[in-house]
Amino acid sequence: MQSVGTDEATTNGLDASQETPDVTDPHPAAQSGTDGTGRSPAVRAQTISLLSISLGSAGLGGAWQSAAITLAAPMWVSDALFALSGAVWLVLLAQYVRHGGGRWRNVLHDLHHPGQGFALAYVPIIGMLAAGHVFRHGVDAARWGYAVFAVLAAVVAARLLAHWVTGGLASAPLHPGYLLPVVSAPFISSATASTLGLPEVAEATFAVGVLYWLAFGTVILGGLVAHGGKMPPPARPTLTVLVIPPAVGGLAWTAAHHGTFDAVGQGFAGLLIFTLLVVVFLLPDLRQQSFHYGYWIFSFPVAAGTNFLLLWLRGTDVPGWRPVSWLLLATVSTAFVALYAATLRHARRSRTGAAA
Repeated sequence: MQSVGTDEATTNGLDASQETPDVTDPHPAAQSGTDGTGRSPAVRAQTISLLSISLGSAGLGGAWQSAAITLAAPMWVSDALFALSGAVWLVLLAQYVRHGGGRWRNVLHDLHHPGQGFALAYVPIIGMLAAGHVFRHGVDAARWGYAVFAVLAAVVAARLLAHWVTGGLASAPLHPGYLLPVVSAPFISSATASTLGLPEVAEATFAVGVLYWLAFGTVILGGLVAHGGKMPPPARPTLTVLVIPPAVGGLAWTAAHHGTFDAVGQGFAGLLIFTLLVVVFLLPDLRQQSFHYGYWIFSFPVAAGTNFLLLWLRGTDVPGWRPVSWLLLATVSTAFVALYAATLRHARRSRTGAAA
């Protein structure tokens, strides 16, 4: 699949290391800082939120995979990025399980968190992206892996939606992060299914994404227009998540139509370009005082948008599409290199400070 990538180092854009337990959480374990077994829900929340590093890396890997098709770029770059994504995914998932994530009671508690529950969708989304990348090494194995992660993504989204419609979000302001499990995940599932030669599954999951994009997208965008000015500065980077649905929805549509850009594909391109323009005007409001892991919130929207634009430039035969595509890919890849470097420096300073 020309795969697609957000972080919320916390779901509101804050550094996960700065989190405090939610005093509105009805679960005593969350208020005490443990789940009753000596393991901290805050550590699990931080671990899951950091999976955005894996998600962003997979998203950039997907963009390079598209470049390998459209620009004859080296596929090993995409392979390396997916290998990095998989390594981060495995390490963080193991840490999540070690801190109590292997128990259904704790998973349910984390899913029901009003601000961060949706971040658990990172786990199956990354798995589906990986399945769409490795299919060329064995379609049957990739299909089985995809089936497991697609079902898991559906279970997470359905459980979250059932919780939300029964008042689970009554005390939490809506933000674009909630689009990830119920909109972006179905679109990514659809794109991967098309890549793996499963057109019926692709059509079904695409329909789910469209329905809940129209439903949740309308509510969330309306809420942002009415109350967006009340968002604290650290939470504003979540607005970039608005880029993801048109990007991954466009990828799903073009994957189902073998890269052909018909009226619907051009419509997705228009939605993406307009949303990117909105985000450009939001940039002054998205700046943060200092670097933290929350910067990874920008990674998946940027990678997914780049992926779709590479296919659109080629499929629409835009004049000068080849040098423009290389410039776009090089610019985004350079930004990711800077982000990786800043993340390593931040981690090193954090360890040094903790040791002191």
